[in-house]
Amino acid sequence: MSTGTHSKELPQAAKPSGLKGMVLAYLMRWVHRGEYNAAAEALQLGRNDRFLEIGCGSGFFLWKYAAGTARSTGLDHSADMVAMAGRRNHRRVQSGTTEFRQGDASSLPWLDGSFTAAAAIATFMFWPDPSNALKEVHRVLQQDGRLVISLGWNADDGMDHTGHAQKYGIKLYSGEELRAMLESAGFSHAAITYTRSFMTPRLMICKAVK
Repeated sequence: MSTGTHSKELPQAAKPSGLKGMVLAYLMRWVHRGEYNAAAEALQLGRNDRFLEIGCGSGFFLWKYAAGTARSTGLDHSADMVAMAGRRNHRRVQSGTTEFRQGDASSLPWLDGSFTAAAAIATFMFWPDPSNALKEVHRVLQQDGRLVISLGWNADDGMDHTGHAQKYGIKLYSGEELRAMLESAGFSHAAITYTRSFMTPRLMICKAVK
C-alpha cells in the first residue's frame, strides 16, 4: 500500500502486514473498485507501456489493469504485500514481464526514464516525504510519461477527516496543493478531476505529464 520511511509503527491501512494485513488487502480490492476503475481510465495503459505502481499492496490493480502492458512493476514498503502481489501475479512474474520490490517512494531503485506510466492509488496521503517522492517519480518516467494519483479522502471533498488524520497519520491535499507539488517536482501539466466512488463522494483523480 503506501511506501516510505516512518519513525513509529504504522497502522495496517498504511503498511499491511501479517494475517490481518493480508485480510485487509483482500478487502481493499472491493472497497477501492471504483477508484481502481477511475485510475485505469485516466492511465489508459497500452501494450507498449512500462508501468510502475507505487504502493501496490496485494498487486490486484496490476493483475487486473496492467496485464497487457509490455512490463509492469510494483513497489511497496510492506514485505508481506510484495509477497502477496507476487503470488497474485505469478504467471507474469515467471515470464519476466512483472516484478515486485520492497522499497521507499523517496528513493526509487530504477534508472532515469525507466517507465512510461506510474500510479499511486489510494496511497499518496500516507507518503511521509511526498515532495522528494514526486521528484523521484518524475526522474524514473520517460519524457511525456504520465502519473496518476487518486485520493479518496482529500481536502476538497467537504468531509471532516480529523479523526482519519489522527488515526492513520495521513495528510489531506486540495487539488491546488497537489498541482503545485507536481509542478514543483518538474511535471509540465497536471489536470485534476473529481468523480464519485464507493463511500467517496468526491474522489480526486490527478493526471500529470512529464
